[in-house]
Amino acid sequence: MAKSYKYSRSRKPLTLTEAKLRMTDSIKAIEKIVLTSDDDEKQIRSAYAMAGLIGKYQKLIETTDLVERIEKLEQNYESIKQSK
Repeated sequence: MAKSYKYSRSRKPLTLTEAKLRMTDSIKAIEKIVLTSDDDEKQIRSAYAMAGLIGKYQKLIETTDLVERIEKLEQNYESIKQSK
């Protein structure tokens, strides 16, 4: 099967902060659908989508927190190393 044109495009990857912001916006948009839609099937599909996105969002938050902690440790290590 031939690859889609999307695979040949080069995109700048999102930073973790940008990804968190986009996922937050997506969750809010899906939440509106779940809360306001009159179509039961659409509500159910949206709820499943939101549940999946929230699971990925949780992992992203954990990853972001770990990256921040590692960066602090590296900065502390460098400052200790330079002070000797």
